[in-house]
Amino acid sequence: MARPKKGDTRTITCKVCINEAPDMCVPCGEGIINIRVGAIIIKDGSILMVRNNLSDYFYSVGGRIKFGETAEEAVVREVWEETGVRMEIDHLGFIEENYFIADVPSKIGKEVYELGYYFYMKVPEDFDPVCDSMTEYGETEYLEWISPDEPRTIFPEFFRTELNITDSSVKHIVKDDRFYIRNFTQNDLEPLHALLSDPEVMKYLEPPFTPEQTERFLKSQGLAAPARILAVDDKTHHFMGYVIYHDYDDTSKEIGWVLKKEIWGHGMAGYLTNQLVAMAVSEGKDAVLECVPEQLITRTIAEKHGFQKVAERDGLSIYRRKRNSVDGGAG
Repeated sequence: MARPKKGDTRTITCKVCINEAPDMCVPCGEGIINIRVGAIIIKDGSILMVRNNLSDYFYSVGGRIKFGETAEEAVVREVWEETGVRMEIDHLGFIEENYFIADVPSKIGKEVYELGYYFYMKVPEDFDPVCDSMTEYGETEYLEWISPDEPRTIFPEFFRTELNITDSSVKHIVKDDRFYIRNFTQNDLEPLHALLSDPEVMKYLEPPFTPEQTERFLKSQGLAAPARILAVDDKTHHFMGYVIYHDYDDTSKEIGWVLKKEIWGHGMAGYLTNQLVAMAVSEGKDAVLECVPEQLITRTIAEKHGFQKVAERDGLSIYRRKRNSVDGGAG
């Protein structure tokens, strides 16, 4: 294989490898504790990363530590399983603690505390990776060489800005990407009205709502059976908006979000889109997103998540993401 250049996104198809040893991924109350390792594999300015057919983002080569292993043993094993090459460790570069909400089919909506150890690896000159892994839910994984300025989402996010193999220090990073999607209650009327009466929030939707309009909207959309919208709380369980999630047609779910303007610009729409797409996939459905053509942010997020524009109808642009789409990424 030719050596990758910066920005090279060639795909390397993986073979199947299944290891039945127990992983360090255990229930803790209603949540999950996950302990993993990640390999930092850099060549000619590009980073070797992984994707699969169901996830809208790239993630690091690596996986969970298996009981009885050290982190160093685990990263060497994972690199071998996912690339077919036994690679030496250069040094430990990062320890990351991260709270987030799972979007894989078997754990959708679960709160996860993940402790990750990320190691710089010594990359051989003749490195020729052939991936040898699948996800826990049976999806084939693919390796790609990507540039740090790749516009689609990569996890961990610090790979974009913090990588420097000459730095021998170990950096400790703490992230918290939690949010909670739940059913509406009558108690949400006041915060919902504060949201829907904001002219900036409603710019591309409708004129700002009166209290009476908000109450009718809550009853018909949020308190109906089945509900067409769901409330979203932040990590401190305070209301920050709602998501749209309901049948669009026989094969798809309509998704969307309306968030308080204080939330804008922090990536929450991307996280919610990831979650809603995963929910649709878990039901065997495509995801559909509608917006007015002038709504640039929504269009950008749709495109970054692998949605394709399929129609213009009633003044709206209609985007669809097929269940098995492998293009795009999270915003």
